[in-house]
Amino acid sequence: MPGLKLAIDFGSNNFTAFTEGRGITLQEPSLMICDRYTGLPIAVGGAAQKMSGKLPASLVEVTPIKDGIVYDFPAACRMLRVYLNKLCAGRLLKPDVLMSVPGNVTPLERKTLVDAITRAGAGRACFVEEPLAAAIGAGVSLNEPKGSFICDIGGGTTACAVVTMGNIAVSGSVKIGGNDLTKTVMEYIRREHNVEIGQQTAESIKKNVGSAIFRTEEVAIIFGGKNCDTGLPVLFEITSTEIYWILKTYVEDILTCIKSVFEKTPPELVSDIAEKGIILTGGTANLFGLDRFVEWNTGVRTVKALSPENCAVYGLGRLLKEIGYLEKNGYVFLSSQDDEEEQ
Repeated sequence: MPGLKLAIDFGSNNFTAFTEGRGITLQEPSLMICDRYTGLPIAVGGAAQKMSGKLPASLVEVTPIKDGIVYDFPAACRMLRVYLNKLCAGRLLKPDVLMSVPGNVTPLERKTLVDAITRAGAGRACFVEEPLAAAIGAGVSLNEPKGSFICDIGGGTTACAVVTMGNIAVSGSVKIGGNDLTKTVMEYIRREHNVEIGQQTAESIKKNVGSAIFRTEEVAIIFGGKNCDTGLPVLFEITSTEIYWILKTYVEDILTCIKSVFEKTPPELVSDIAEKGIILTGGTANLFGLDRFVEWNTGVRTVKALSPENCAVYGLGRLLKEIGYLEKNGYVFLSSQDDEEEQ
């Protein structure tokens, strides 16, 4: 089918693509294994994740996106090219790509993204703020003149926004996300248990016993790691209470971001939010008790969106059908040449 349109959420942790008329067609980790000396990719996505933490000295792990922006331009181009080839196999025409970006993206970062996606094989690209895309994916109306509060907690950034009539009225962000929580778990296990663990183990600990609130019934689980003194394998027990205390500071920082956006929000929109509640999106919204923590500390009903980790790409997929909305609100598909002329 000519004129293929793709919606892409290229995050710090995951690459998710939505094809018009088909839904989510690709979901892979934003990770590559590259040759240390040539920079050429050896494995991408899920294949790279299986190799993570088990590499010889000649290979290195590469994550092209950091805090929602391109951190390694050549690697980002290579990864995008691999995924676009999968999505557009057998098609002659280059696709149009709708992609999410952080709400505070700069013109230079935007141009970098345009260059990366067009060099990878896209014809034109258009960018939508991630909190807005997440809000639309969570079911917020594009036309209703009522305020909705979105807290989108990704791998590298937490972005809060008040959305009304399909636009962001007020927003704020903090560079804290799921990756920070995972890193803190790794550091704590090393410091307090004298055990070194990998990122995947830390992620599993966070998901299984991590908590934003104090659990009335403690949960304990046994994991394996490497003794820091002897280098030998060892088993250790970790409890939900331990993880609660080490994540507490980060959860409170997310709450501070939410409150700061409320402070800037007009009274009429605050009234709407009090009625409709706060919506949590992004993968870290799955942290146990986070919705209750936010509700207890704001007094505003808080709910976790259905499939929060995919809200942004679902919102972008919905916008692929709303070209009129995109044009009306200044969202234009541009080629790399068009972007240079606009600049």
